[in-house]
Amino acid sequence: MDLRESTPKLLMVGAGGHARVLQELLAEAGIALSGYVAPAGESLLHGDLARFDESALMDGTLASGDYLLVNGIGSAGATTVRAQVFAKLKSAGFSFLQLEAQSAHVSASAVLSEGVQVLHRAVVHTDAFVDDNTIINTGAIVEHHNRIGANCHIAIGATLSGQVTVGAGTHIGANATVIQGVKIGENCIIGAGAVVLSDVPDNHTAVGVPAVSKPNKPARGGNA
Repeated sequence: MDLRESTPKLLMVGAGGHARVLQELLAEAGIALSGYVAPAGESLLHGDLARFDESALMDGTLASGDYLLVNGIGSAGATTVRAQVFAKLKSAGFSFLQLEAQSAHVSASAVLSEGVQVLHRAVVHTDAFVDDNTIINTGAIVEHHNRIGANCHIAIGATLSGQVTVGAGTHIGANATVIQGVKIGENCIIGAGAVVLSDVPDNHTAVGVPAVSKPNKPARGGNA
């Protein structure tokens, strides 16, 4: 979508570090925000932007037909908060922008769903599929025929070799490597720098070289 030719105004959801990265990415494409949605408090966003409370989106004060949203909520570990916000605002009728940095490479045969964000120098290769609200962060590589579920975060510099499957709600840590054909379940956490050589069941955390998995500790969410 070319936002320079679109009607809806653009609102950022969140005002932390990830939101600021996305604001800069948009600015590089000549696209300005109309405002942001966040609780009162410090914002890392630049410029004199209107701030709205989430209630304005839920009670109809801001009409879904007038605004398009960007999910600026990041994740460090569990992606629960980001997923909950996406689902809640979708239920209120809002749509989320799909973003691709100008320096990213997305194959013409890859499929990106609603709200997917592909950041600087990231690669999404041939016939890959990336489901709703997933982040492919700076320098990450999603190789050919990958299947990435909704609400995932493929963190900075992570490498997913060909034909990897990643279940919904999973976080792949910075500089982790997943070898060809591995299946990672839903709601998993793959530690930073891990080398994953075998399948990881749902709701497991895998760390180390080679990675060893064990059941998740209680979920930890947050913004990045």
